[in-house]
Amino acid sequence: MSKYFILGHFGGFNTGDEAMLGGFLNLVPKTSAVSIKYKNGVNVHWGDNVTLFHGSYTDFVAPIGPGDTLVLCGGTHFHDDYSPIRLLRHWLYLARINYLFDQAKRKGAQTQCIGNGFGPINEGITGWLTRQFIKLCDVVTVRDKNSARALAALDCKADLVHPDLAMLLYKPDRRVVKENIIGVSLTSLTSQSADTISDDVLVNSIADELTTFSATNPDALVRLFVIRSGNRESDAPIMNQLHQQLQSNGVQSEVYEFTNDLSELVEQMIPCRVFLASRFHSAVLGAVTQNKLIILSYHKKLVSLAEEMTMDRRYVIDLQQPTAATKINHLADTIGELYSANQLNYSFPETEILQLGEHVRTIYEEGLDFRVHANLRRAPQPGEPFVPAATRAAL
Repeated sequence: MSKYFILGHFGGFNTGDEAMLGGFLNLVPKTSAVSIKYKNGVNVHWGDNVTLFHGSYTDFVAPIGPGDTLVLCGGTHFHDDYSPIRLLRHWLYLARINYLFDQAKRKGAQTQCIGNGFGPINEGITGWLTRQFIKLCDVVTVRDKNSARALAALDCKADLVHPDLAMLLYKPDRRVVKENIIGVSLTSLTSQSADTISDDVLVNSIADELTTFSATNPDALVRLFVIRSGNRESDAPIMNQLHQQLQSNGVQSEVYEFTNDLSELVEQMIPCRVFLASRFHSAVLGAVTQNKLIILSYHKKLVSLAEEMTMDRRYVIDLQQPTAATKINHLADTIGELYSANQLNYSFPETEILQLGEHVRTIYEEGLDFRVHANLRRAPQPGEPFVPAATRAAL
């Protein structure tokens, strides 16, 4: 029986990675055997057909054979928006992904890159590694138009553009009841570019604005989400710093730390009226749980997400811009506006999410010759004639 081997940053106590995996697994046939590379000895029950592999990457791909499928599931792997030392480590990581995909191809397996983000890609080494990876993939789908543009700049094509895989956790029939809660998810900016504001400035500014808001909304609770925990790049220090600052200012606040239980996290996010998000997947899950959003962008992928959801730019603060601190200093009014609003401040892509589920399922039902919605671009496969746009729209 053929088997799916799934790669990603799973088991790293990062909500986003687990959310993308959860969305993707909703689309994989339940009759298929699935093996997932997990880190840190973490065990999560994804279903009776799913096993977690905690060994080395080389041992993980060793059993792959003809008829099997290796998948890089979600995430923004191929980019170089890091400080120099961090970037060197990242290049080694990308080289390892390429090696694993090369090994799978040599064994006759299918190789898929599903729901990934790409870019920014500014360094020649990153571009070369990315082009080599795309050549090793039988299917490439990306989670936003900017990722498709980043690939196009390298003369590479995406087969499909669609919302992030974590959006597949959205349940149209879920009952959403909002309470007097403001959700906040910040991440440390120390590994980002030199233009980004400091963690201390970010924490102090957000604390001041939440304190100002709470002065006129004393019943409101501020729920602080540690979206990424664990030992590497954890959000816990910056969120605990914010918690202490709010407590000293007399603001009601509490900390919720993700422990690899997606269902529990979603239940904690649902009651929030407004969500301040500086992590990509805290914004995605904020949308999934129907929160009004304020995006504090440390990375272009958050700006892309806001554009995809046609969010007004006044609800997006680019933390890499010199004007970031000034814009944060006006957040109390924006929070108050959204807190009392009855409508979401963006276009939730419900139709696109339902279409995504259909498209990705089709990949596994029909193989590489899959059909694409008229608004999405499909690259012709080897040996397949070019299909004119008018004809393609009728598929």
